[in-house]
Amino acid sequence: MNLYILDSSLLEEFKQAVSDHDDFLINTYNNYNGKNLWSLICSAKDWLSVSVNGLPYIDLNHSHDDVRSLNVLQLITTYDIVLQSIEQLHRVFEMEHSLKKDDSVFNAAVPDDAYFSQIRACFGAHPVDLRSADGTKSTDKYFASWSSDVGGNGDYSVYLYSNNPDVAQPIRFSMSFIKIHEYTVKRYSLLSNVINVIEKKNGFFVEEQRRREIGRSSDVVEMLHILLKENSIRIREHDGYHHDIQTLIELFTAPQDFPEQERQKVAKYLNSLHVLVDELYEAFQSMTFDENGMAHGHLLHSRSSKFEGLHYDLEKVFEYLNNPYFRAERVDYHLRRLISEGVLPPYVNRQMDKLDLQLLLLSRLVDLHET
Repeated sequence: MNLYILDSSLLEEFKQAVSDHDDFLINTYNNYNGKNLWSLICSAKDWLSVSVNGLPYIDLNHSHDDVRSLNVLQLITTYDIVLQSIEQLHRVFEMEHSLKKDDSVFNAAVPDDAYFSQIRACFGAHPVDLRSADGTKSTDKYFASWSSDVGGNGDYSVYLYSNNPDVAQPIRFSMSFIKIHEYTVKRYSLLSNVINVIEKKNGFFVEEQRRREIGRSSDVVEMLHILLKENSIRIREHDGYHHDIQTLIELFTAPQDFPEQERQKVAKYLNSLHVLVDELYEAFQSMTFDENGMAHGHLLHSRSSKFEGLHYDLEKVFEYLNNPYFRAERVDYHLRRLISEGVLPPYVNRQMDKLDLQLLLLSRLVDLHET
């Protein structure tokens, strides 16, 4: 078991921050100055997860010398993935990298970042094409021997051979697991700063939206179109409450080709939906979204246990209403089931306008739920 690991709780805190604010992050960074930086955030998150969770299983004590040497390279490469991920996240969120010129760990002739790059190169990244023996600039090229844990001042060493024929003796280059681990931990800890910046940026966005007043309209359909636009700005396009708002627009614009008695029942249902429109408005204006859904969400999503035996039929009818690729003739059976159970009136059939069928079905579900 590898002892040179990283604190997984910090990774989980970062992943939770991304999850908690993914709407803001996607909306802001999906197209940031013409670049999709949301993809970069996801990539960094994924590879941090691979690295942090995989580190404990790197076997630095394998019995075979060559395998052990490769596992040392795996440790260094894994650390390097962590470093690159942290650095990229700093670029995304336009943060200053506080350790860019730090030289407190290796105490070498070059900053720690440059020296770690030299360690990575010598121990496997490109050992047969080295431009330096110690991280400083050189006109000579060097070639590393295999890495070994025998001899030297560190845990692992290589011999560096120069392409300069006047340099007769190879140079021993050693590295310490404790040192490269200390170096990586210092930079990995910067992830806490990234988390703070995400929280702050999201907070600024929320306050900015709260200060920006949403327009109102006495026309409910026009009001819903305003909310649809606000949903794309304040949450994100085609997510959040997009589907509910779109459904409300469809309900209020349905032809209502029903018998008079049915139109009266439907009118009552439509009137009840105004409270949901108001609730959506207040949620967007206050930027407060309940993870359990809207208080009046049952007006669009009936949760009554009365329909448990009809769940599959209802699911297929709604699929018919919302999925243009659903084979229409398959809905006939399910409509007959709902008619026989009294959920829908006998005159309903597949030839009915889809918006009317949706309006009738939702109004009936709520009506049955309340009776």
